[in-house]
Amino acid sequence: MTNARQTTQLMDYIIKLLRFFGFNRAIGYGVLARAWSFISGPVTILIIANRFSKEQQGFYYTIGSLLALQVFFELGLVTVLAQFASHEFAHLTWGEKGRIEGDPVARERLLDLLCKATAWFGIAALLLTVVLIPAGLYFLGQQHWVVTDFSWRLPWILAVCGTAVNLLIVPFFAIVMGSGDVVTVNHREMMGAVISSLIAWTVIGLRGGLFAAFAITTGSIIVSCTYLIKEKPELLKLAWQGVFGHSSHTARKATISWWGDVWPMQWKIALSWVSGYFMFQLFNPVLFHYHGSVVAGQMGMTLSVSNALLAGCATWVNSRTPEFGKLIAYHEWEKLDSLFYRVLIQSVGVAVAGALVGWGIISYLQEYSQIGKRFIPANYAGLLFGAVCVHSVTNALACYLRAHKKEPLMWLSIASAVLQGTAAWLLGKKYASGGVTAGFFCINLFFTLPIAYFIWLRCRKVWHSNQFR
Repeated sequence: MTNARQTTQLMDYIIKLLRFFGFNRAIGYGVLARAWSFISGPVTILIIANRFSKEQQGFYYTIGSLLALQVFFELGLVTVLAQFASHEFAHLTWGEKGRIEGDPVARERLLDLLCKATAWFGIAALLLTVVLIPAGLYFLGQQHWVVTDFSWRLPWILAVCGTAVNLLIVPFFAIVMGSGDVVTVNHREMMGAVISSLIAWTVIGLRGGLFAAFAITTGSIIVSCTYLIKEKPELLKLAWQGVFGHSSHTARKATISWWGDVWPMQWKIALSWVSGYFMFQLFNPVLFHYHGSVVAGQMGMTLSVSNALLAGCATWVNSRTPEFGKLIAYHEWEKLDSLFYRVLIQSVGVAVAGALVGWGIISYLQEYSQIGKRFIPANYAGLLFGAVCVHSVTNALACYLRAHKKEPLMWLSIASAVLQGTAAWLLGKKYASGGVTAGFFCINLFFTLPIAYFIWLRCRKVWHSNQFR
């Protein structure tokens, strides 16, 4: 009885501790997805170190950075869909098999949004394959002086096709996210990450080389399609009918004007997202071009850790954005701010803790293991992780503002992208990974964050006044 009581008390303590840090099922799955990245990361590093040459590693991570060019085709629509859906779902609920029930007007508006978004992403997926395949073949083929005894052309083509398929799935999970069902979205992401890693490890272990880049995309495709077919068949049916003319848009009593409602917010977020590419994904292509695939591989390996950290701490904020949207819809400003401050502290705390752990591990590996040479130097990695901590604050401020269906940080994102892209290009060309990380840290700390905070203060004051109501 004593042991049972002690076990119960321990479990109660753990639950209270998790609640203190803001854990719920949605955040739990999101954190597990990031935790899997940290767990799978060392395994991936070991497998790549044993199966890939340093040049092959550089190609692998550069392909990943080039695939991130998909933001130029998404154009920020994922965030817009989630925000608009959160406002409509203040009056809606999910029914059986993915049916949408509740207020008829809100339902019609949401379905109209889904159908238009599905058509948009279909065109975007087609354009992505047509543009990205030849562009990548040209860029990767520039390293003609490197003897590549491995296949990279067909893996690149397949990886682009896999990315295009994932793009077709995006609007459905953006709607699910906006409905407040963050648990499902994060669970799908976690399972997709696990299956993708397992498939990629198998491919690399069987000497499949860079075909692992395509394997990474297949995990998400398998999990996403399985969920939608099993749990949301009615949603798929409605999207199909709406896109291919079986359900006329004009027959709906309530619609959302793409150019009047969606586009004014989308183009601003699109510029912010595109700017994000120059702030987070330009490092590898620049280093690949000027310093070769080996240096690009070191940066890519380190970026995989920093990106996992950034995504992990962002989970705290992103999982609460549907709640932000609903509180804004009801003008409950005090509850909104209280929730935001709590989530912000939790997110930044996770970022700082993760940065210290990541820097410590890389320092240890570079001191005692050959695997450490697959990363950039530890002091440069520290700058990279420090920038992630700073950006976690900026990201939280941006999520808060976007929940109002506005994008006041657009011009800041563009300015930061111009500075960051220029710094990455010039400093990366001359100082390699040291210049890239130093520029990234300084721009985030001394330029982006202070201005973002000032804009956040001003917008919060104006939007929550009687005029905004």
